[in-house]
Amino acid sequence: MFSYEHVFNRHYRFIILSIFINRKIDILVIIYRHYNIIKMVFQLKVRNITKEDEKKLCRRYTKLLRKNNKDTMEIICDLFLELIYLYFDNKKRKLYKLFFPVIMANLIERGSINSVIKEYKNKKRLYSESYTCRILKQLDEENGLEISRIFRKILFKILKRIGLKNKGYCVAIDITAKPFYGNKNLCMVKGTKKKAGTNFAMQYLTASIVEEGVRFNLLCFPISSLTLIDRKLHEMISEIEKTISIKLLYLDRAFANKKYCRVIKLLKYKFIMPITKNRKLREIELSINEQSFIDDDSYTLSELDYIFYEKESKEYQESVKLLALHEDNKIFFFITNIYNLENYYDLIESYRYRFGIETNYRVDNIFCALTSSIVASVRYLLMQISLIVQDLWTLVNFLLHEEKKRQPREFYKGNYSTKEIILSRVKLLNFIWRPIITAVQFKRQMERVLG
Repeated sequence: MFSYEHVFNRHYRFIILSIFINRKIDILVIIYRHYNIIKMVFQLKVRNITKEDEKKLCRRYTKLLRKNNKDTMEIICDLFLELIYLYFDNKKRKLYKLFFPVIMANLIERGSINSVIKEYKNKKRLYSESYTCRILKQLDEENGLEISRIFRKILFKILKRIGLKNKGYCVAIDITAKPFYGNKNLCMVKGTKKKAGTNFAMQYLTASIVEEGVRFNLLCFPISSLTLIDRKLHEMISEIEKTISIKLLYLDRAFANKKYCRVIKLLKYKFIMPITKNRKLREIELSINEQSFIDDDSYTLSELDYIFYEKESKEYQESVKLLALHEDNKIFFFITNIYNLENYYDLIESYRYRFGIETNYRVDNIFCALTSSIVASVRYLLMQISLIVQDLWTLVNFLLHEEKKRQPREFYKGNYSTKEIILSRVKLLNFIWRPIITAVQFKRQMERVLG
């Protein structure tokens, strides 16, 4: 392949000088300048991270965080920066000047890369906005996700050493949408329900623990217009299991169809999710209304077998258990693959805690940076960084809480069977769990330390 280096070979130099004899000096100067510009462009290099590198970082910050001293925020900031230094094989000073605006954009009020550079350019000797964005465009779409994966590996290793009990959790999986106002023909943009004045959005498949004290984000996959979501769901659940023990999955009604139920069944996990009312369910609803009469303080729960594509041949069918709850003069339908459970009402009651993932979305809106970039890799990076900041906030609260309030549900999980997990989820605690440091307070303290 032709490059500027070949120009200095004898063969190419002879051809150029023989054609442009009168301007040979000018041509050589131009070629020399272009060659030097190419040599001077900064390139982000991804490091091959070993298990030993992860262990060293994990040991170091476990010791620092165990002390529970006043410098916790500084340690958290250092951990964040060390994560960038670990992933990229470049000089730390250059990486700091490039990624400081990216990190800080998630910490200042309505922050963006541009606003951070304007405010801190002289103080931190940052690169210009155009140069910073040009270098960030070198990132691959998977780089942000890989940084997030490495962070969570290290995070849960640190948590395990600090005292996190990891024997079984309820995990919520959902698709979140970030409104998009630019070119709707971009591959990263998908159509969605109208939100904030637009029908288009950047979508992400996300998973998080829904339990007080340990509401950590587990994984976040960007979804483009070409993404096969069922395959991504399979990949997500398989990857999460390497980090924590999944006992029960809560999913939104958008997943209540044959292909997603089959994926989860093949992976041998238990799930519960609401199902959208179709013609068959409306008929069941009418029959329940005709046959059951309830008071304001009572309910009826019907258990039925439900088959997707029941008119098709058996290989195209998928069977689940249908739960019809008649309560408060309304009928709610849920599907699950849990059979022979004594009390399905507790299972349905536990589902309301799935909205913990919606709370995570509201918190993420506090940390999320503003951007008008049409480069997918930059947007994906900012999303992953905002989730990392959110998990660091959860980590700080985990460290600051007293032992009993770090994982208040663990005491009720018994032998960690599905039944015990459900009962622990609906158990009323004798206190209301609250974060010691709010998300806004955490942002301001991080901004103060980094700035």
